[in-house]
Amino acid sequence: MEHKNPIVAFSGGKDSLITLHLVRSIAPDTPAVFNNTGVEFPETTQFCRTIPNLIELKPEISFWECVERYGFPRIKMNNPYRGNQCCAYLKEKPALKYYKEHGIDLIFTGMTMAESRQRMLHFKHRGPYYFVKTQGIWKCSPIFDWTEGEVWQYIDHHQLAYNAIYDRGARRCGCGPCTAYLSWKKSLAQLNPKMLRQILKMQGQAQLEFDCQGEVI
Repeated sequence: MEHKNPIVAFSGGKDSLITLHLVRSIAPDTPAVFNNTGVEFPETTQFCRTIPNLIELKPEISFWECVERYGFPRIKMNNPYRGNQCCAYLKEKPALKYYKEHGIDLIFTGMTMAESRQRMLHFKHRGPYYFVKTQGIWKCSPIFDWTEGEVWQYIDHHQLAYNAIYDRGARRCGCGPCTAYLSWKKSLAQLNPKMLRQILKMQGQAQLEFDCQGEVI
């Protein structure tokens, strides 16, 4: 199918970096879209701003406002809701607004099956190229079946500049204060111990309020 207005969803991570490189090797003018949530690691924001033809989107509310309203992000297996509200307000809504206003009809993503069992099942069900009916947009994930090792081999082979957060030991480069994955405490203890202390303090206060009143205020 021919698409007139494709973009690359660019997070600043290694997988979206390769996706961007592959797409631009064929269509050099394809823009990249970066959802700056306001709580990215400094290395991520700095790296994204080195990318040519990058559109930087920003949300209407902050991560901390989302936390105040809905609580901290929860691991999906323990989350009774379809997704975390911070992802909806900080990423999905700004992106969908941009796509609609600019007639985007294809989004290239760096999603891979190696990221999680949920991603694996997603691709087994839908494949790497599919139509999202609720959004009216096609999505394509060209490296959906790549391993993490293959990703780094590609970066090394093509001598691609990458996000410096990985050199500090990070395995992911998403929102800094994200608590929706199992090793978030260990990761933050290494990358931003001050933020870890802040989150633990906030979570402790929320638990205290729950214990006293029966609900989190």
